[in-house]
Amino acid sequence: MNSRLDRLSREELRKILLEQQAILENATIGILFSRNRTLVASNALAAQMFGYTMDEFIGLPGVALYPSPEVYEQLGRDAGPVLAAGQAYHAELEYQRRDGSRFWCRIAAKAVDPQKTQEGTIWIFDDVTEDRVMRQALEQSVTELGAIFETAMIGIFVLRQRRVARCNQRAEELFGYAPGEMLGQSTRTWYVSDEEYERTGGSAYPHLKVGNAHEREQVFRRKDGSTFWGRLFMRAFDSADPLAGAVALIEDISDQKLAEARVSRALEEQEMIFNNAAVAILFVRNRIIQRCNHRLDELFGYSEGELVGNSTLMLFPTIAEYDQFGANVYDRIRGGETVIREMRAQRKDGSHFWLRATGRKADAPGALLDIIWIFEDVTARHEAEEALARAHDELEVRVTERTAELATTNEQLQREVFERLQAEQRVWHLAHHDALTGLPNRSLLLDRLDQALTQAARSRLRLAVMFLDLDRFKNINDSLGHAVGDQLLKHVAERLRAVVRAVDTVARLGGDEFVVVLHDIERPDDAVLVAEKIIDSLGEGVSIEGHALTATPSIGISVFPEDGEDAYVLMRNADAAMYQAKASGRNNFQFFTGQLTTAAAHFFSLEQRLRGAIARDELRLHYQPLIASGRLCGVEALLRWQDPQRGLIYPGEFIAVAEETGLIVPIGEWVLREACRQNAAWQALGLPALPVSVNLSPRQLRHDGLLELIRGVLAETGQAPSLLELEITEAALLHDAGELLGKLQAIAELGVSLALDDFGTGYSSLSQLQRLPLHRLKIDQSFVGGLDGDSEDAIIVTAIIALARALGLEVLAEGVETEAQLAQLRDLGCVAFQGHLIARALPADQTEQIFRPVIPAAGGGT
Repeated sequence: MNSRLDRLSREELRKILLEQQAILENATIGILFSRNRTLVASNALAAQMFGYTMDEFIGLPGVALYPSPEVYEQLGRDAGPVLAAGQAYHAELEYQRRDGSRFWCRIAAKAVDPQKTQEGTIWIFDDVTEDRVMRQALEQSVTELGAIFETAMIGIFVLRQRRVARCNQRAEELFGYAPGEMLGQSTRTWYVSDEEYERTGGSAYPHLKVGNAHEREQVFRRKDGSTFWGRLFMRAFDSADPLAGAVALIEDISDQKLAEARVSRALEEQEMIFNNAAVAILFVRNRIIQRCNHRLDELFGYSEGELVGNSTLMLFPTIAEYDQFGANVYDRIRGGETVIREMRAQRKDGSHFWLRATGRKADAPGALLDIIWIFEDVTARHEAEEALARAHDELEVRVTERTAELATTNEQLQREVFERLQAEQRVWHLAHHDALTGLPNRSLLLDRLDQALTQAARSRLRLAVMFLDLDRFKNINDSLGHAVGDQLLKHVAERLRAVVRAVDTVARLGGDEFVVVLHDIERPDDAVLVAEKIIDSLGEGVSIEGHALTATPSIGISVFPEDGEDAYVLMRNADAAMYQAKASGRNNFQFFTGQLTTAAAHFFSLEQRLRGAIARDELRLHYQPLIASGRLCGVEALLRWQDPQRGLIYPGEFIAVAEETGLIVPIGEWVLREACRQNAAWQALGLPALPVSVNLSPRQLRHDGLLELIRGVLAETGQAPSLLELEITEAALLHDAGELLGKLQAIAELGVSLALDDFGTGYSSLSQLQRLPLHRLKIDQSFVGGLDGDSEDAIIVTAIIALARALGLEVLAEGVETEAQLAQLRDLGCVAFQGHLIARALPADQTEQIFRPVIPAAGGGT
């Protein structure tokens, strides 16, 4: 470079220097030179950027431009190697002005001579403070928007081509999807049908194309097929091409819709009451008619809606009467009083009549005066009173002539008074009695019970509360209809009234629940006599619409003062005793005891634990082999509860609770599905395809969805119907055999086998057995256990085997535990067995013992 400078003339050098000086002075960025960490030259803009004059700026140490010596030293360590390599160093750093304020610069630096770094470095500064602030603001905005996006209480979707490009967590929760599962999905999955999908698009996208937002309320479908009401709001990113991108907000408004429906129903009910009331009702605001019911239109002779919007002056014969009425009542009503006043009114046709007006202020904002008026036509009474007055005036002169007329007028007046008293009594009766049976309702019952308790305490006599519930009344309602059920309830009410004294109280709480209060009894045995009379009376059948029905009761009894001293405690304890009566076999009565409280608590605790066991998958199935003619012919699935605290619990401890609470239905569904699934799993392992037996409870058997459940489980597990046997008990047939026949025949038509379990313990008739589509009778283990020493049991077993053969049914003996029992059963002709002698019920994983049980030889031994 020096040789090149040597060849330049002085003038040329001067010209180059002037050009470089012009560049420095006019550059829009700061430029400076440093040598040995000292500023040796710069343009004016660089000095201005740092808040110095040129004289102050030149000669400053480089560290003066940085917030701290540490920052300056770090820059040296970062830039030094780059500059020494002859490369340009780039960075974005924070600098400090003379006044201490900070600003950000994008810098570029390069050594003047990389071989001689001591010759100095050129630095170029570009102030990017505003850009950085904007960028930080943008980053903050993006962060905040992201937080809003993820924490919003509504579902947010970014849609492209009607597919989900992005959505927040709330959107996934709304539609029941796992995180990320909705991405890429078509919005078609939101709608219940293709038509709804197309209709929504046809409605929404024309709005979006003109730059408008689209808002609607509609039903959306979740992943599991359930639906909810949502409010949809959409807007396109670019109205020219809304399919390219749009944002959709969806809010769950199901609760709001439910509330609106409830309000709507309530308004409809109020409107029905309003329009069908027997009295005239008028709503007035500042003496302008806002609304009235049909009765008022009829009373004044106007058509519907004709009065609305007019002054109440239309209802008065004269302006004077209108003004006088207002002066007498409106100040009192404004003060909160209820005003009752009689007035002369005018119909549309100009005729006059008398009204009894009752007015009360309604809540209204500001100076508005809203009043509800109720009018009763008292014209007849006024006419009677006027006639009476005229007769009284004439009585002095014409007593003899008017005696008969006066008597007639008085009789008419008395009749009207009597009719009014009767009407008031009817209103009171309706408010305190059950509409169906005419018995006292809960309100009147509690009032009478409180009075009876006061009297009993005063007279030191006892009082009994009997809580009565009809057994299996729900079955009658469900199968024969509510009309038949209502007639049966009336029949029960009549018989209850017939068996108690006139001083006693019979009340209906609702549904099939009745309460009897026995006043002033001397001893609890008096309640026993009444309970027995009730059971005997209701036990007599009644024919309703061609159906022969019997309403057997379960009765719980509590006695004052032993079982409680107030109405609430006595009612509660009688209720608890009633449930004990149900548990004791129904159609009986039970007195309350302290143990019932403990029993109720135990029942509730067991119910809650059982619900938890179902939820936590603690139920298990064990399988017991069934043997016929010395060979394995099937297995029976037996339910167990693997409790974490108590270990294995047998069904005898919890089935009654499950049956009473309805939990038996989901438990039974699980047992059926698990037994078929396990059988399929065994077959997949190459084990023989044997029928699996599953017990059906009475409640399961009556359940409407049983047939569909069996079909569904067989299809789901791939099991042939012939590999499933359902066992029902005689107890299930005691009351419903006729009704269940069709259901059992439908099950049999599927190809599923039916067995009658615990045979001999119930009361099945031969006609029932002939009609039922059974293929097997199972001899109850109570008879098998008695074979060792009871000849009567042997007779019963012989009869059962003979009956089965006569009906063409297989027979199997349950509970075979000894070789003597087995030998005697074989001697009696039984060839199929089940019991501990052969094998106990085992978990499914003990396949070897289940499918290869030790079968005793026909001659005895093992």
